Amino acid sequence: MEGKLTTDGIINSLGSKGVRGSRKKVVIVDDNASYLSIVRTLLKPFYDTYPAPSGEKLLQIMENFIPDMILLDIEMPEMSGFETINIIKENPRFKDVPIVFITAKDDEYSAVKGLSLGAVDYVTKPFSGPLLLRRISNLLMVEQLKRELQESQAEVKQLRAELDSRDL
Repeated sequence: MEGKLTTDGIINSLGSKGVRGSRKKVVIVDDNASYLSIVRTLLKPFYDTYPAPSGEKLLQIMENFIPDMILLDIEMPEMSGFETINIIKENPRFKDVPIVFITAKDDEYSAVKGLSLGAVDYVTKPFSGPLLLRRISNLLMVEQLKRELQESQAEVKQLRAELDSRDL
């Protein structure tokens, strides 16, 4: 059916390597094992996925590597998603990791709060698989372009400094 958003259509547009030809690392944080499994199954063809049943487990995983993206539930026992994002954003090593809240909390206050705390997106459950894949792909592409721009700006700054030193 033309115009219909399908997982197959997203798969074809993403290819087997995901964004920019490399497999990105995505940590999925949810205390609900069913949602962990659903999201992991959806993302696994495109991304290296790491399930975490809690914010504490996410922080342990991040001791070993910096993920390219975190998909984070809000309502979890012991440490909420809001508390977890605060800890991540306070750490200079992790502050730039994009975080997407995926939650059953569909109220405006929670969405605004999540985005205000530094999340790059807010998705409510139940979600559309193809739409979630597209959002993740787009957000990872924006992050890649942002890094490339920062690298280019640093190169320009260095070249300007070299030119200025020659003028002296």
